[in-house]
Amino acid sequence: MDNNEVKKAFDILADEQFSIDSIIEKTENKNDSEAEEMQLASTIYSFLTSYKKAPSLQDKEDVRKQLRISILREKRRKTLARWAVAASFLIVAFSVWQIQRSSTKTDFNNMVETLQFSQPDSATQLILQDGRQVLIAEEESNILYDEKGENITIDSTQKITQLVEEKKPVFNTLVVPYGKRTHITLADGSKVWLNSGSKLIYPATNTGNKREVYIDGEAIFDVTHMDGKPFYVKTKDFEIKVLGTVFNVNAYEDDKTSGAVLAEGKIEISPNNTTLFRNEKRTILPGTRIVYNSGKETFEETQVTVKNYLSWREGYLILEQAPLENILKKISRYYNVNIELQNPAIGKETFSGNLNLKNTAEEVLDIIAETTQISINKENNNLIINLN
Repeated sequence: MDNNEVKKAFDILADEQFSIDSIIEKTENKNDSEAEEMQLASTIYSFLTSYKKAPSLQDKEDVRKQLRISILREKRRKTLARWAVAASFLIVAFSVWQIQRSSTKTDFNNMVETLQFSQPDSATQLILQDGRQVLIAEEESNILYDEKGENITIDSTQKITQLVEEKKPVFNTLVVPYGKRTHITLADGSKVWLNSGSKLIYPATNTGNKREVYIDGEAIFDVTHMDGKPFYVKTKDFEIKVLGTVFNVNAYEDDKTSGAVLAEGKIEISPNNTTLFRNEKRTILPGTRIVYNSGKETFEETQVTVKNYLSWREGYLILEQAPLENILKKISRYYNVNIELQNPAIGKETFSGNLNLKNTAEEVLDIIAETTQISINKENNNLIINLN
């Protein structure tokens, strides 16, 4: 393809009236050479308009494979040459696109990348964008933002002020250690309940055309609907588009699985590994639990009793045939205690019932021991679980 042909292809793509339908219509009235050129432009256009995220190495390989298949199907040498040029063009486009995106990373993305370095302390940490850290000692804390995001009230006793620019997004970070919980009301009125051992990056203001948060841990969201400003919840494995709703997200960095349970409204969930040729997206309705299987890179849906997954917000757990290994991990995080299993088989035992989290960790474990084959011993600061 010479320079004139390349220019013509770009002219075609730049045409405001250009679309796939118009390409098909125009191709029927073109000679072979012009039809091939239009087909090339159509291929490039389809790719660039259908894919919104930064391309990965897998994307590149997928494109190469698709183009090679198309090449093999073509009989004429001239068409072969055109597809080879198309492959080169797309690979260059990938590289340029990646450079452009890496040079325009948002403050939000930069904060997500460094979140792993925010280690939980004995106190809850509120980290402002200017670098200030506010420590909250209470076991249960409440944080309230005003509509502008400038004034922050903590437990009705402490007031913090931060500088907010009118058109520049401002993000804050909340780090909740094991043994603590926090309820936060964002500037848009949305409410978030953070469970023990969780981290949240969130917008302190309502600037921009979207609202996005990142959660590492477990949280319940009650999202306020805002026209023209969709709400996104991002995790290590997936992204949720919220349409004004109530749901629970469980996505601890050190857990093998992550997922969400919808109580009210509707959410749209998609994996982070979406590529050009793999784009699994699910719309979830109330009463559904969806779990991401990282091994298969797929979602698995089940119908559940929603209140069982929201009850920790009220200070108790409702459990139905839950494996002890899962229950003990929840208790360990909630109370910030170390629980050791003397025998791995203990973790496969199941328990059903209600646990009052206002009791001590030992008292909660004693209730479990009454209906299972386990005994609890305390050694130093560790709780040792044995089989009877």
